[in-house]
Amino acid sequence: MSLRKIMAALAVTLGLSFLAPALVVEPASAAAPAAVRTIYYDASAAQEFKAAVDQGAAAWNAAVPAIQLRAATGAQATVKVYADNGWPRTYMNGFGRATIYMGREAVADGFYPPRIAAHELGHALGLPDNRNGRCDYLMSGHSSPTSCRSTTPHSTEAAQVTRNAGGLVPAAPSRETRYADCFVF
Repeated sequence: MSLRKIMAALAVTLGLSFLAPALVVEPASAAAPAAVRTIYYDASAAQEFKAAVDQGAAAWNAAVPAIQLRAATGAQATVKVYADNGWPRTYMNGFGRATIYMGREAVADGFYPPRIAAHELGHALGLPDNRNGRCDYLMSGHSSPTSCRSTTPHSTEAAQVTRNAGGLVPAAPSRETRYADCFVF
């Protein structure tokens, strides 16, 4: 065998030995965890609804590991929550950017404040109303009975928010979206 063939065989052998570690496939369990998207909300102006807003945020945090709603104040907060005497409503300006009004009229009619808060936060996370009347869907809004106390998002709602958090919803829509009168008959 010529010296040239020996050197070529040696080069190929050494080259493959350096590539071999790169060809090893890691098991799926070793995959890096998905990044958590943190959304800050300011409920300092929500008055008597502040605790309800915190409960609504906790419900979303438990249902959707891809997002975390965290209380904050000032410029860090991209979701602002206020109390007023009208109906609950949300003015959305992209995923995780919204102005929410916790209206007292729905509470006066018997709707559960933590459910209202979780529902309105659902709008801030990109969900529309579905008005299917079912208590197990947060986004059913006023179509569910006033006896409904569930704040847990339905699995389909949680899955949609997970997709929304992954960037499938535009960061900033061309116009503000308004979800109003969610609890009006």
